[in-house]
Amino acid sequence: MRNPLWLALLLPFALGGFTQPAGAQPARPAPAGPAAGDVPDRTQANFGDWLVRCETQRPAGQPVLRVCELALPMNDQRGQPIAQIVIGRASRTDPYRMLVQVPLELRVDQPARVLVDPAAPATEGASLPFRLCSVSRGGCFAELENIPAALLTRMRARAENQGRLDYRDGAGREIQILFSFRGFGQALDALARETGG
Repeated sequence: MRNPLWLALLLPFALGGFTQPAGAQPARPAPAGPAAGDVPDRTQANFGDWLVRCETQRPAGQPVLRVCELALPMNDQRGQPIAQIVIGRASRTDPYRMLVQVPLELRVDQPARVLVDPAAPATEGASLPFRLCSVSRGGCFAELENIPAALLTRMRARAENQGRLDYRDGAGREIQILFSFRGFGQALDALARETGG
């Protein structure tokens, strides 16, 4: 499986965000203390329905590592998490990647799809093959390794509109989840600033 670095960097965020409601308050930095150097500092900023989450790690004897991501946690009507879209990159020279997290019990032989326009045919959506399913990590993860610039431009242009996430459950039924693009452009700009342009 390719891109273990990407999954290793962003899975801790994805896991934390999957269980956190979209309206959650910003995370606070770890308190100062003797062990604070080993505890990552986490911050979060809200842009409409999207979040920019960053983590700064200061492992003893190692260079400081700062990882940021753009995320959209999605909850059902009861406020329970049902899916999440995460966009990020390991460094400013790397392409943006998209990670989708959905619950377990699904068809991994068919990719998830993210559609910028929910009325468009599913074949027009970005295809994200499933890379990992794990009970301990709380779901299944599909990935688009290199988001085309044209797709990011189309997502930004949707502004107050909706997109759609599609995948198939374990019985083969198509699951369609509408999601919001509100705040996406501002959040993408903030992510670019955090990751060096």
